[in-house]
Amino acid sequence: MATLEVFTAPNDRQYFELTAPETVVGRYQFCDIVLRSHTVSRQHARILRTDEGFFVEDMTSLNGTYVNRHKVEGRYQLQDRDRIHIFENLLIFHAGSPAEARQAALDGDTHRGEGLPILVEEEEEATRLPASIASRAAPSHASTHGAQSRFRAALKIAQNLAGSLQVDEMLPKILDSLFDIFPQADRGYVLLAEEPHGHLVPRAIKHRGSDAGLSMTFGPISRRTAARVMSEGEAILMDDSEESQARDAGSSIFDSRILSMICAPLMGPSRQPLGIIYVDTSEPTRRFSREDLDVLVTVSTVAGQAVEAAFEPQAEATAGRRQVSLSNARQVQLNMLPQKRPQVPGYRFYDYYQAADEIGGDYFGYISLPDGRLALAIGDVAGKGVSAALLMAHFCSEVRYRLTTSPTPAEAVGCLNQDLSGETLNYHFVTFVLCVLDPARNTLTVVNAGHMPPLRRRGSSGKIEELGLSEGGLPLGCDPQKAYDQLEVNLLSGDEVILYTDGISEAMNVAGKVYGASKVRNVISSAPKGVEAVGEKLLDDVRRFTHGQVQSDDICLMCFGRE
Repeated sequence: MATLEVFTAPNDRQYFELTAPETVVGRYQFCDIVLRSHTVSRQHARILRTDEGFFVEDMTSLNGTYVNRHKVEGRYQLQDRDRIHIFENLLIFHAGSPAEARQAALDGDTHRGEGLPILVEEEEEATRLPASIASRAAPSHASTHGAQSRFRAALKIAQNLAGSLQVDEMLPKILDSLFDIFPQADRGYVLLAEEPHGHLVPRAIKHRGSDAGLSMTFGPISRRTAARVMSEGEAILMDDSEESQARDAGSSIFDSRILSMICAPLMGPSRQPLGIIYVDTSEPTRRFSREDLDVLVTVSTVAGQAVEAAFEPQAEATAGRRQVSLSNARQVQLNMLPQKRPQVPGYRFYDYYQAADEIGGDYFGYISLPDGRLALAIGDVAGKGVSAALLMAHFCSEVRYRLTTSPTPAEAVGCLNQDLSGETLNYHFVTFVLCVLDPARNTLTVVNAGHMPPLRRRGSSGKIEELGLSEGGLPLGCDPQKAYDQLEVNLLSGDEVILYTDGISEAMNVAGKVYGASKVRNVISSAPKGVEAVGEKLLDDVRRFTHGQVQSDDICLMCFGRE
């Protein structure tokens, strides 16, 4: 028996008994233990329960996992009272029950507050900084497409910074890129914490219409704003709206010209804030949105990685620069995948994504269509590295765009194929399956471009069927003239559909044996009813099969079914 003690605040903690073979910790809402912080990866680390004991394993997170202040490489066997740091989050491993762990904390708590974020003097409620998060309706197609373009631009920032070793060279590049991403931006600042007292000093500044430079003034940035971002480690979006002014009359942090601002901390792998990035606008019709804040968080994570790497002597090594680039690209890639599952009456959904050590290009998405239908897509970009991640970023936005502008799913896939066959995207192809669910008619339209066919398990008999096998076509990007066929099937009560990438079917064990598509079908056939049960049984069986072998490819799984 073992327990994980998780600090949720300086004087608050939770206890989780480790009874499952695997306990996943991360930001994703379906993790076993959820840590709600931008500095935590979607699936950050996992605790493995084996016959030999308990092990912690980093899941190729951006900021790493540390045990007793040593970075985890591979699997690390846990001992009683080991301290696990996931960025600013502290977890304690106890070789005992939750009751015993609580008693140990009462008897002698020597780890109170260790590993928690840097704190500042708490402000009185009357003087707390007014934070008015912009209220936005559901994003239109145009705004969503724009957000995807911004994420692609953020990924290019990661590439541009990968070879930079001088902080004063990279910081102006970051501001130049941010002004390209945010055309409404008027001013931008990057401030770094200087030793020994941690005072924030501007290291780069840019105003619209003038060149980037240096300044020794704080400009429009409130010191309370900077202290809040540094101490809480969270990005903020603020509006100088009538609401915020009413709550704190006469205390707006903005001068008379500034209407909206976004600010994010620079966080490196050391789990300490290095500084902040600040951007503001005085354009009344183009205030910053939540999507803009998400993009800035991605850029600040990229910049934090690069800045900390530049401060370290070993950053000049080629391998170190390559790892920074891969980590940055991976974080952008994960930010573009769905953060929650759809809510469709009469249907259930399950998904899982786990990247391999190197960046691949697996993709999955849920796209709500204007007429009430829901598109589910899964794909695998051939190749690895930043170029594959860039193509996947482009692909995310194109799938949504083509679905909303094409009369049929087959024609949408045909347009995607023409786009990927263009000269600028040569040397890559994508295997892809598109499923369009019509919950009003309980029908499913399937288009397959060179991918493993979706598997349907019939609710009445448990029989496994391969959907669209004869209608399948070439992968996207192979032949620009290729036309694709679509198959429409009825979904009856209890029918379940499973989509997966070859990270599952081609998983390999220590003996070099491949898992295989036939084993996928056998496991699905024998799994309990329910999409969650099907997905979890398949993943558990793959883990047992590959026990001891390093994951060689991205794993992506989608399951959905009619109740």
